[in-house]
Amino acid sequence: MEEKELSLLDEAAAYMECQYLSDLHYLTPYQRCVLAAYLERFDTQSFTLFEWNDALEYLSGGDAEDTASAARGRLLQSLRRI
Repeated sequence: MEEKELSLLDEAAAYMECQYLSDLHYLTPYQRCVLAAYLERFDTQSFTLFEWNDALEYLSGGDAEDTASAARGRLLQSLRRI
């Protein structure tokens, strides 16, 4: 039986060593930049449009985008905003 791959938010929480997904809301500006650099490694096709938009909405409060590329771009930009 194959293991399910992590969702984008779960991947982010695991990388940042968050015990709970909600801990992502308490990252310092520096940690948010570290997370942005990590997520930048993933191309648009690595996750679904839903997952990119879910992360965008959860981490930045931004509205959903029409494409995964746009959602990814706005997510990375919002994480780097200090």
